[in-house]
Amino acid sequence: MTFGEKVKAERTKLGLNQDELAEKIGVTRRVICSYENDKSRPRGTERYKKLAEALNVNVNYLLSEDDAFIADVEDKYGRRGARQAQELLAEVTGLFAGGEMADEDMREMVDAIQEAYLIAKKNNKKYTPKKLVCSPSRGQ
Repeated sequence: MTFGEKVKAERTKLGLNQDELAEKIGVTRRVICSYENDKSRPRGTERYKKLAEALNVNVNYLLSEDDAFIADVEDKYGRRGARQAQELLAEVTGLFAGGEMADEDMREMVDAIQEAYLIAKKNNKKYTPKKLVCSPSRGQ
């Protein structure tokens, strides 16, 4: 179930319309609509917590591991840091799409990359996502 499906299901379960949920968490109906259509997500952990509280669910129900990482980065380093974290995750995920790596191994690797990213940010080192280009094999 996607984030948007979870929000809509819980809102409906409580008998709330989009306007009522929006008012509870201090956003517009358009924002709720965007959440439910998986077009956007709350920014930062506090917004996730407000949404979870309004829906009477645990915040972890709404967050995937990657969402939690991005929200944490945004709390610490702002929107630019969150955008960099999203780009990093997209690059790493793209590298192994359709590959032979087991899901558990993939999760461990992504967790290690997330940790390395946070350490680099903490040490004030700039992270600039680079397009990964595979060079063709020689002699083939």
